[in-house]
Amino acid sequence: MYYIDSLLIKNFRNYKHQQVQFNPRLNILMGRNAQGKTNLLETIYYLSVTRSFRTNRDQELAHWDDRHFFLKGCFLKDDFSNEIQVSYRHNEQLKVLINSDPVKRYDHLQQFPVVIFSPDDLLLIREGPSTRRRFLNLEASRLSPVYFKELRMYQRILQQRNQLLKDKYNYTAINTLLDPWDQALVTSGTNIIHNRIEMIGELEKEAQLLFNQMTNCREKLSLKYVTSVEADGNLQLTKEKFYRNLIAKRDQELKRGSTAIGPHLDDLEISINGYDTRKYSSQGQKRTAALALKMAEVSLFKKQHNDCPIILLDDVFSEFDRERKSHLLAFLKENTGQCFITTAVGLNSLVESLNRDHKIINVHQGSISNEKGGLSS
Repeated sequence: MYYIDSLLIKNFRNYKHQQVQFNPRLNILMGRNAQGKTNLLETIYYLSVTRSFRTNRDQELAHWDDRHFFLKGCFLKDDFSNEIQVSYRHNEQLKVLINSDPVKRYDHLQQFPVVIFSPDDLLLIREGPSTRRRFLNLEASRLSPVYFKELRMYQRILQQRNQLLKDKYNYTAINTLLDPWDQALVTSGTNIIHNRIEMIGELEKEAQLLFNQMTNCREKLSLKYVTSVEADGNLQLTKEKFYRNLIAKRDQELKRGSTAIGPHLDDLEISINGYDTRKYSSQGQKRTAALALKMAEVSLFKKQHNDCPIILLDDVFSEFDRERKSHLLAFLKENTGQCFITTAVGLNSLVESLNRDHKIINVHQGSISNEKGGLSS
């Protein structure tokens, strides 16, 4: 079984200094709003992904006037312990240690899977393409180290190519200068596109099964990769189309000073009964689709690691109606790995229904107090 056993927090959000031991099965984080429950989930997620699920700015995570923070977590899998340490200091590179060995940031993305469920999951449907691209990139990177390396390479190529497009050269010179970057962009970009299409196909299968259960097969959820490149089932054909389209947009790119096509502009279309959920679905349909996608994410990690990821549920039970609560509860019963649930109200009936060894952790003004352990009947 895979779980986080203990955690040390220094100067993170509203936590000055805190140590906490967790239950391998179920942990209920109780407290009024704005006490630090979500912040505690954020530390677990940050140790796994070395980024927050709430902000891209590390400096926002440091405790108020501090300009540094430190996290240490002990993750256990099959009785083997892995200690992760993350140290942040303003204007310095993030330091990550695994079992005392330094590693580069993000290099352990595939090793310690964590999935967060939160009210912000709806943003995946409501917001623009950049939100869904971030989702695709993060999930694909956490499932495949090859994808992560390819993505980093593509981002470097894109940056260099855009810089050339911004500089002022005559037309002949710019074509000569851009040619090797065109070739590199097409090769790397095509690999990313095909990897995304493959991952979306796997995600769709899992999400459709879960969505069918939640709607009694009355509605159909579908995912489609929307690309600025004419993607073909054949890798070489996609490369050829990508290159032709790139050359055709040369004048447009020179005017804009940026690359006009590629996976950095693509999107994930989420549809119910063939209609884009962002435009045509009700609030309830959006919530059901978002929940199905998060559950599918858990399923993919479970297949990848032959074990359930750590599941973090941030105040989602207060957001869902009775039907969606029951489906989420059924899903949690099937996935018996470690789970964290934040709540401002008692969840006695939920705990009893899960029938799982559990611990109640009271959170008050950035400190852990009155920790209780227990077994559900």
